[in-house]
Amino acid sequence: MKVVLNEPGFWYLLRKGDTYYIDVNCEASFVGFTLMIGLSEDEYREYHALGRTFLSYFAEKINYWSRNYKERNVTGPLQKEAMEAILRLPHETPRPPDGSLSLPE
Repeated sequence: MKVVLNEPGFWYLLRKGDTYYIDVNCEASFVGFTLMIGLSEDEYREYHALGRTFLSYFAEKINYWSRNYKERNVTGPLQKEAMEAILRLPHETPRPPDGSLSLPE
């Protein structure tokens, strides 16, 4: 699993094979939690067309209506792989203007 794009501290777009996931740090009242959602074909097309703009919007949507996305939350080994990929991100490394970062898998 590899981090493709990110908004540090809020959302991370990850890829494993041909599948894309968005991991969002959500807030509900005083509780913080993450939801990792596999992008559907339609969501992937929107990401492909709009890039970072779609991802920022989609992350806000997931955060605001988190109850609507809980069924799609990815858990288990995939969630663990995602967390490991996110933790491998260099914290002080400058990122290109588009926010992309390529890391070894």
